[in-house]
Amino acid sequence: MIPTRIAPVVIAVLLAALFAVAERARLRQDKREAARLDASGLLVLWPLIFGVFFGISCAEGLPVFFLLMGGVVVWLLTTLCDFLNWRLLTALPGLILGAVVAVQGGVGISSVKLPFMTDFVALGWAGPLVTVVWLATCAMVFGWNAGLLEIPLGVAGLAGLTMYGISLLQPEMVGPGAQYLAGMLGVLGLVLVPFARYLSRHTARAGAVTVGFVLGGLSVLGALKHTAFLVALLPLLVIGVPIFSVGYAYIQNLRHGGRSLTMGERRQNVDMLLLTQGYTRRQVVVLALAGTAYLCALALLLVWLIEVSFLVKALLLAAALVLGLATSYVILRLLPRPLRVERSGDRAISLLGVRVHTVGWEAALAQVEEFLGEDHPHMIVTSDSSTVMRAQEDQELREIMNQADLVTADGAGVVLAARLLNLPLEERVSGCDLVGRLCEAAARQHRSVYLLGGEPGVAQEAAAVLQRQVPGLCVAGTHHGYFNLEEEALLVREIAAAGPGVLFVALGIPRQEKWIKQHLEELGTPVCIGVGGSFDVISGRKKRAPVWMQRCGLEWAYRTWKEPWRLPRLAALPRIVWLTFRELLRR
Repeated sequence: MIPTRIAPVVIAVLLAALFAVAERARLRQDKREAARLDASGLLVLWPLIFGVFFGISCAEGLPVFFLLMGGVVVWLLTTLCDFLNWRLLTALPGLILGAVVAVQGGVGISSVKLPFMTDFVALGWAGPLVTVVWLATCAMVFGWNAGLLEIPLGVAGLAGLTMYGISLLQPEMVGPGAQYLAGMLGVLGLVLVPFARYLSRHTARAGAVTVGFVLGGLSVLGALKHTAFLVALLPLLVIGVPIFSVGYAYIQNLRHGGRSLTMGERRQNVDMLLLTQGYTRRQVVVLALAGTAYLCALALLLVWLIEVSFLVKALLLAAALVLGLATSYVILRLLPRPLRVERSGDRAISLLGVRVHTVGWEAALAQVEEFLGEDHPHMIVTSDSSTVMRAQEDQELREIMNQADLVTADGAGVVLAARLLNLPLEERVSGCDLVGRLCEAAARQHRSVYLLGGEPGVAQEAAAVLQRQVPGLCVAGTHHGYFNLEEEALLVREIAAAGPGVLFVALGIPRQEKWIKQHLEELGTPVCIGVGGSFDVISGRKKRAPVWMQRCGLEWAYRTWKEPWRLPRLAALPRIVWLTFRELLRR
């Protein structure tokens, strides 16, 4: 015989399996057009679900029965509003009517236990009123998030399983009726997620509103004996993602001078906003459900710690919410965006006060081709984390970067900071790789290159390697990076006389950028670029990081491992992260 507390999950799995098999067969059978599921057929499951647990406890089953009947009222009236193309707010009277039906059946909170107190406080006439407002609010919140139906269905499933878990941790808090409904709602909600995109627009929003209504009532039934802290907290946690999505829309509207209190108007929730920013439907759904799962796990933890001091739980909750929000934001910004969003205006962004161009490899090389075809000189800067951090303190370097003709992102830290700030910088353009690409561009236009910098002999070795790698490349000359002021003047005249199309300067940051800026007009070279220690790598004197580390943005770790003296430079990474988060808070 199936144990009593396992029965709802087993029954829900069987119902879900039958539904999944039937709908899969129907979708495969319809070859002409995408099939549309009719959510109204799911209503026949409600009497069946209710019948399973009604006989277990009549006293506990009666409130659940009225909750489901209230859900039927909500579904019918919301569906009617949808077919008449009315706004969701017009369904509010129906939501209130359904909530009144549920309250009349015993769904509600009559008393609560306040923190730091031993006595219960009776709510009196306010209890039914608060319950009606809560049920209507849950329904409206889920309705506003029906654009991606996978989210309200997944939230309902996770919330149902969470409340079922609460019933196992604290059996005295949840009756058999609510326990059965929680288990079934949890399994059915998750099983229906893959079919959400096949629901029609009308059935989608009506179904989301109904699910939110039932879930709100279930949270009330499961909190009848909770303290006030958990009464308010648990329901908010388990549906925290939809509430955040809607709340974000209204806050943004208020910040931009909109009429935020006009609740009937349609606004762009977080999920829809992410779609417009280039994230895929799957990415948005997975992120939302992962956030819901995190909040549900936090709710279970609080129930498990129900005997712990209120202050301890409050501090734990605050820390967990801050950590979860920060982690979610970082993951969101690091996710790839297969669909690029078109952006107008200048191709440069301001990253922590430093100008960086939003060019990838293709655009950067196209720009270089243009530079090579012009007679006047141009300066290119490759910026990594250390360069950006130096520019925070070195005003001369910052001005040079802000005035440069092209500034590329040469470093994982720069790309990470840009993504966290939601700036359109998606690709790293490595300075070491750029040397070879610039040589290829120069060879195509029959222009020569000049290599300046490094220890004696390194530039010559690097030039020989580049000539072997790039057929037709002409090297106008090379020179090491050790020269005094008198030799510098002769060197500048020598380079200008050679007339290269590209000048590679490897003197280290920020010396190379300042040297180029000082002699740019005198040199007259179409493309001047600082390349740091690239000559050592190209010549073979130093080994570059494996390709997989380059792709993962870990080249800095490999260089530090090979050259421990670089360790102090790593301070630029946490500093740029700190400045990035400070900029986020300022915004």
